[in-house]
Amino acid sequence: MGKTSVTIQEIENAVDTFLKMGLPIPDSRQMLIRKIEELFTISQDEWRSIVKKEENNPWLDEKKGSIDFSNGFWGNYRQYLEDEKGFAPEIVDRLNDLTNDILDNLFDPTLKIKVNKKGLVVGQVQSGKTANYTGLICKAADAGFGLIIVMAGIHNNLRSQTQLRIDESFLGFDTQHTRALNQQSIKIGVGKPEFGKTNVAHSLTSSLEKGDFTQGAANAIGLNFDTKEPIVAIIKKNPNVLRRIYHWLAAQASDDTELSRVIRNKSLLLIDDEADNASINISNDPEKQSSINGWITQILNLFGKNAYVGYTATPFANIFIPLDDQNLFPRNFIKNIPAPSNYIGPEKVFGFSPLEEDETSDSVLPIVTRIDDYGDFVPDKHKKDDQLPSSLPESLKKAIRCFIITCAIRRLRGQTNVHNSMLVHVSRFKRWQDHIAELVSNQFNYYRRGIDQNDHVVIKEFKQTYDQDENGYKSFVSVSQQIIDSELKSLDSQIQIHKWSEVLQHLNDAVSRIKVKSIHGGSGEALDYFDHKNGLSVIAVGGNKLSRGLTLEGLSISYYLRASKMYDTLMQMGRWFGYRGGYIDLCRLFTSRELNEWFCHITQASEELREEFDYMSNDAGSTPEQYALKVRTHPGVLQISAANKMRSATTVQISWAGRLVESYEFKKDPSVIDSNFGSTQKFISTLPSNYVSKPNTFVWYDIPADQVINFFEGIQSVENLKRAEPRKLIQFISAQLRNNELTAWRIALMSKPNAKNYSQFEVDGNNIPIGQWKRTEDEKNSNEQIYYLRKSHIISPSDEFIDFSPEEESRAMELTNLSRKKEGEATYPNGQLVRNVLRDPKNPLLLIYLLDQEESIKDKTAVPKGTNPFVGYAISFPKSNFNAPVSYAVNEELLDRFDVTEEDFEDYGDEQD
Repeated sequence: MGKTSVTIQEIENAVDTFLKMGLPIPDSRQMLIRKIEELFTISQDEWRSIVKKEENNPWLDEKKGSIDFSNGFWGNYRQYLEDEKGFAPEIVDRLNDLTNDILDNLFDPTLKIKVNKKGLVVGQVQSGKTANYTGLICKAADAGFGLIIVMAGIHNNLRSQTQLRIDESFLGFDTQHTRALNQQSIKIGVGKPEFGKTNVAHSLTSSLEKGDFTQGAANAIGLNFDTKEPIVAIIKKNPNVLRRIYHWLAAQASDDTELSRVIRNKSLLLIDDEADNASINISNDPEKQSSINGWITQILNLFGKNAYVGYTATPFANIFIPLDDQNLFPRNFIKNIPAPSNYIGPEKVFGFSPLEEDETSDSVLPIVTRIDDYGDFVPDKHKKDDQLPSSLPESLKKAIRCFIITCAIRRLRGQTNVHNSMLVHVSRFKRWQDHIAELVSNQFNYYRRGIDQNDHVVIKEFKQTYDQDENGYKSFVSVSQQIIDSELKSLDSQIQIHKWSEVLQHLNDAVSRIKVKSIHGGSGEALDYFDHKNGLSVIAVGGNKLSRGLTLEGLSISYYLRASKMYDTLMQMGRWFGYRGGYIDLCRLFTSRELNEWFCHITQASEELREEFDYMSNDAGSTPEQYALKVRTHPGVLQISAANKMRSATTVQISWAGRLVESYEFKKDPSVIDSNFGSTQKFISTLPSNYVSKPNTFVWYDIPADQVINFFEGIQSVENLKRAEPRKLIQFISAQLRNNELTAWRIALMSKPNAKNYSQFEVDGNNIPIGQWKRTEDEKNSNEQIYYLRKSHIISPSDEFIDFSPEEESRAMELTNLSRKKEGEATYPNGQLVRNVLRDPKNPLLLIYLLDQEESIKDKTAVPKGTNPFVGYAISFPKSNFNAPVSYAVNEELLDRFDVTEEDFEDYGDEQD
């Protein structure tokens, strides 16, 4: 249609015209209308940028007239995305604008200059980063970049998959020439006749599993390096491969007095996919570079005009590396790309805290099943040579049944020639993977035979899995109904509840197509989706090779137990994120409660980084260095990556400026509870008489910082690394006082109305009953000694501006609605805006809550009856004009539970597993 928005009448007219053609289609008129309407309602928010202005020289607007993007590589790619891939019009328009923006932040490749640029593009896991950088490749080739190198992960299968996508989306021909010959057509993707491709590019690599760069292969294609046509190479991040391509390129260079040897006649664009993995310098010796990092920088330095653009969904490590070129720090720009509205990401799968069995949500899909029956199957800390399991746990058997049912329902919904994948990721050891694949295959064959023979016992099991809830598992009927009843139904027009008799009719066709494969470096198996034009249905059992970058097409069921305590590693292992049009309600993730909670924490940490980025991107003076330093001072997102990726942060600066600090972990020791309660009573009794009584609270203004410090000195807490630890807060407050900040505090004593229990406090000489609050205990993180809040939050969002005047509150709402991305008005001000824009650096807010141990603690015997309430607090710290941070040693304090290091790949051959 060539439009990004249409009316419902236009859609109906187009559908009616199409139906008159009499073509055989499985969809009804109404379903076709719904699908097209859905396509035109997919949206994507504007990306945000932080750019180093003094090194930025915009050039593209002046040159656009002389670059024929429409009839070039980009024009073909755009048509391919719309016609072949079914991308929503607005998403293609966003990609067009974004790739223009990135190219504009690089340089004009036709100029005779010496220049190097480094940038980072942050997306989300499985959100379409490959499509994004393919667009950049097309634009760069059209603009005149002569050599484009894509570093695609550390495994052959990911490199091969990426090459195939570049073949389809950029080159237009199959680089596996033998396969192309057998299929009697070398043209694929944009090279098909309907796209009218006339642009020519050359590839130094092929999509064969072993098609990585070799000098022999490069010489064999007889390519003249000085050709005006663009050259592309898709390579692994492997020292041997990088060394080979460096020496081949060095042979093309000419002598230069300053740079020894240099290539002047070509501009290099080096795209680093999964830029946080393997590229960063992890050498123990500060005078040396790790092998991969060293070869990357040497390749860049061969070119007088070079640009490095990293792509990642987990930028934690990238923003902790030293701020210099050798370490590939993105000094010129960082771009944060929000995912399209139909993307299923961490916040939709997990949310910020685990959903309980009886809990529903309008923002989190009910697709996670927490399991606890795997202890004898795959122990958490099993070793390679440990005793292998003899059978599958019931939860994995159920997951296999779910996959077969999902394949059947997709066929029922008309999705017949599609890929279907199930992921089983429970061990990193090949021996275990092969054995588990054998057990899975045996169980699957039992089900296949049972369905084929219409075995009553087997069919009954499948029916129960389809329509009966049990022990924390939600059936297909329940999940689909729950989504239909929530706001999440807008994610997918095809969500519906089917009759079991309809599903049963497709079980045999579905199960007959499924294969079980063990995927690792030595298995000889591959996920060859491209070779299965009518769809591949596969249960893939694997480990590292399935954990980063690789796309599992049509992934619906995941059984995941692989533990990692590094944020970036764990998030990247989440292959279940992405786009699930037509089968969102059929997806399932079986995992442990601990991993479920970990993912919630990571989702929260990632959201904080993005919020920080969005906030800083609104400041025209912000630079990538300032963002990196600000994140480095963030209390709470530091336990994030391998220790050797964070080597520059031997001491990490922690600042609470502009932050909300909350206590959420308390000792159950009655003596500690009573001591904290007594200290709080004493503190309140010393406050002056000029308080303001508001609903649910008493507020004091202009309280000297010394009194607040005295209060915290009397509070005993759990001694750990949590951000609300009183001793660390005192250090920070004292440091800020030297800058004449945090001097005049506001104190809010929060009182619950109609509380079950009250405590007496002396306020201005009068005894006042203060209502105790219920804050539910998180049983997983709590124990006999510790009470941990379930949501990790003590305040309600509206509490943070309780000290504001009506005028200040009105201004806060106005600013919140102006910056709001979602439609409609907010119900309370945005906390970050309150802290960073409206709250004066002299005026932090301390909120005090009394937590009812009788209502909050699950185990009523844990705290003696009649014990005083727990004292909890929150602090809304304003922004700082000085921001005096507090230093902590990383190795001693911040990484004691996260001492995993990333391997250097120096000793590996051409393949890692």
